[in-house]
Formats: sequence, structure tokens, C-alpha cells
Amino acid sequence: MLTAMDETLHHQGPLTFDHVLSTDHRFYDRQLMGGFSRDGEAAFLAGISVFKNMNVIEGFVIVQSHSRRQHNVRFTRALRPVTSADARIGPLRLEIVEPFRELRFVLEPGDYPIALDIAFRNVLPPRLEHPHVHRTDGRLHTDYLRYNQLGTISGSVEIDGERFEASDWFGWRDHSWGVRPGVGGFEPFTGTRSGGGVASASRTGGKGLFLLHAGFWNGRQGGAVQVIEDGEGNHIYTDGEVRDGDGEPVEVVKIRHDISFVPGTRVYDTARLELDLANGDTWTLEARAVGRPWVYRGAGYDGGFVDGQGQGVFRSAELLTEVDSYDLTHPELVGFPDGSTGKTKHREQLSVCEINGVPGSAYTPLFVIGDHPRFGFEG
Repeated sequence: MLTAMDETLHHQGPLTFDHVLSTDHRFYDRQLMGGFSRDGEAAFLAGISVFKNMNVIEGFVIVQSHSRRQHNVRFTRALRPVTSADARIGPLRLEIVEPFRELRFVLEPGDYPIALDIAFRNVLPPRLEHPHVHRTDGRLHTDYLRYNQLGTISGSVEIDGERFEASDWFGWRDHSWGVRPGVGGFEPFTGTRSGGGVASASRTGGKGLFLLHAGFWNGRQGGAVQVIEDGEGNHIYTDGEVRDGDGEPVEVVKIRHDISFVPGTRVYDTARLELDLANGDTWTLEARAVGRPWVYRGAGYDGGFVDGQGQGVFRSAELLTEVDSYDLTHPELVGFPDGSTGKTKHREQLSVCEINGVPGSAYTPLFVIGDHPRFGFEG
């Protein structure tokens, strides 16, 4: 099918733009944006994803208020026919005001307890991460690219009748596309089990996952880093760069970490990172968690949606909307709408930080899944 994008000179294969070269059913293309007030009293996360080989477009907004509740709104429908190049599903839309500089997410008010009109303005250029590629048992299960970016957030968020004005909130965004495991309703099993919950768990050969990502900014210094290890502490992936003022970016070549956890949980309390740089310098990042970790199940990840099948599954030709909320009063146990409680694996944390001793803000997802003898975690 021809769309307006086919009028451009940017084709990269003998296909129209509503197709991709990969025939893997899990191929996706996703934009995410998040932000929070510096006291952690209000936060939002929004995203729109396209699964071209599953003929699905999805979107979500999840919000937190006062570290007590997380409200979730999820949308899904058939992708085709594609009538516009805009990222839009139902009342949720993403506007690219100026590429890599200014973006806007809008969720129009509706029969759900949240709404938002939020603008992201960059403070750092985007960081294109090293490619994420991995095979297990001879099968390619991970092959995607991602860039991440830090910025400031302005606008407003309405949560259950309370309006929060965003002015110079800390914000982040990422855009990734390619093949990741755990979406589309079918994941081939070839012998080695993963810890599940997050896509990167498939990269450790069933030995548990330690994944730490940190995006941080203090008004002058900032950057983004990521490290993946298995449960035995073996290194799998390192990526990152830092910037000081208007200087050129410097690559991070090694990351050492010291993590303290909330007693009796796998939710971190503080994290100290020492970042060895390609120029011989070392930066120190000290982060302290604020608010509650995002429960990504509310966005459709980690077996989300009411049917428990997670992202990328064809559910409805017309717009389907799901609305629910989670109790977050416990630091790790999540209270679900049916009255049950549980521990979810895909959780990402807001934090304040010090970068080389100067106060700032950070987004610091930390996953510790499976056996980790060094932390005293089993299972």
C-alpha cells in the first residue's frame, strides 16, 4: 500500500513504507518519553509502538502521584490502513516539533483518570547506542538499535482530578526499532530458558540478569550509560558517553557499581557508579531512588494487557482501550486491580543524583532477575 512517506527519497529496500525488510513477527518501532517532578510527587511515561508484521499499533500513558498509585491507560488497534505518517492512536499522539530537539505527547481527556500535554526539549544530543545483537541456541532473538536523549519537560499532567504543572522537570526519551524477544504473542523456545520479564534477560543464557541504565544531568554535566551482566557477574554489554558543558562527548569504557537495596526487596535504594572514560578520566555518579519504580506491566510490557499476552498481539481491528490502576504503597509488592499482589520484573526507577559531587536528576532502571549470589538473591 502506498502512503505519503513513499513520496520521499528515503526507501531502504524494494518495499513500500508500510512494510519492513525483516519477516520476524517481533519487529517493532517504538518512541517513549518520561519525566517527573524533582520531589518525585508526580511522574508520567508515554509511548507509541508499531508492530508492522503483526499489523498492530499500540500506545500507553502511565502516571504516578504521591508514590501511592500508578494509573494506566493502554490503546491498541489494527495498524492498517496507514493513512498518515503521524504517531497517533485514538486520543494519544506524538508530535515531532523539531527532530532531536522538541517533541510533544498529548493524551486528550476521556473516560479515564489521566490526561497530559507535555513538551520535551533536549539538553543533550541523542546518543545512538551500540547495536544490541544476541543469539541463543543458534537463533537470533535480539537485533535492534536505540538512541536515548535527556531533556526538560514542560506542560501539565492531570492525575485523578489533580493538576500538576510541569516546569523544568527532568525528562528522557528513547526511540528503538528492530527485533526483541517477548512480543507478538509467540516466542520460539530452543532449549535455554531466560529469566523473562525484560527482553535483555534472553542475553544471559539463563544465568540471571543484572541490567543498569542511567541517564543523568546536573545542568552542566550529563550523559547516559548502560551495563548488562549475568547473575554471576560476567560482563555482557557496556555502552555510554558523558559530556561536560559544550565539550565533545567522551565514551564510557568501563562501569563499576555498588548497589544497596531496600531490605528484603530487589528494589534499589542507592547506586554508586564509577565511570572510566576513554580519555583516562573517571566520573562518579551517586543516585538515590525517589518515588516508586514504574510497573511496566501497566504499559503492556511483562505480560501486560488484560489477556496477559503482552505487547504486539493483534486484539482488535478497531480502537481497544484498557484502563486500570495499581497500588504502589509497598516498595516492591504491587497491588493489582483484582485484589492480588505480586512482584513484577520490569520496573524502572526515578532518582536524584550527584554527578562528580554536583546535585542533579537521573533515570536509573535497574533489573536484578534470577540468581545473584553476590547480592544474596535466589530465584
